[in-house]
Amino acid sequence: MNYPIPHTHDERVKLVEDLVIRLQDRYKDDLLAVALFGSMSRDEDKDYSDIDMIAVVKGEKIVNELAGIQNGLNYGVDIFSQDIVASKITSISMRWPMLVGKFVTARPLKDELRLFDIYKQLYEETVQKDYKTHIRQIFVEEIYEECNKFINTTHFGSREQVLYIANQLFTKMISFVGVINKSYYLSSVSFPDKAMSLPINFPSFKILGESVTSESRPSSQELQSTVQNMLNEIVQYLLRQGIEFEDQA
Repeated sequence: MNYPIPHTHDERVKLVEDLVIRLQDRYKDDLLAVALFGSMSRDEDKDYSDIDMIAVVKGEKIVNELAGIQNGLNYGVDIFSQDIVASKITSISMRWPMLVGKFVTARPLKDELRLFDIYKQLYEETVQKDYKTHIRQIFVEEIYEECNKFINTTHFGSREQVLYIANQLFTKMISFVGVINKSYYLSSVSFPDKAMSLPINFPSFKILGESVTSESRPSSQELQSTVQNMLNEIVQYLLRQGIEFEDQA
């Protein structure tokens, strides 16, 4: 058998139905809700799409996963207790734009308590809050550090290392811009385009994105100039927002 194996939408639906039964058999009355997220929840699945699901169960601090490959079809079920779901929606971190969308856009398959409506409301309440503290923390701990690492690599690293760190920095910037805009991403394929089109943005971030995703890669010096400009643009944005990122001496 040659992998990967294409599957039809109907074949994925059949496996989803089997997974729901498997979850019901395992958790019985403790199973509160099951939902699809990802391409299947949007009816955008293709021949090689996998199956992404969420199960909510009774209890506290439960994080589990049911994952596997059946007849060449990959599936994954994230299993959480309600407190964990609430924490993932309300805790703003670097990963937040990649995580929160699965709960907001999920298509319930079993949800008598309408938990996913509650999660959508919790998201709406969360994005009404002030994100300045979170933005400062992500900038200091992730973005500034990664920019320094990149600049250092342009001075002392190889061409391949420069390109590798540039891609890492761009990936982190996608998350950072998502947090600034209080926006989530639906698909890893669409991350870059969505991030570069968000309303609050940085010109040099877009240039960096075009550089790392194009076939013709710029020189290390050109990338260094882009990153330095991007860092300055972010600093100016933070100052305009009243976000102090340096400790006072």
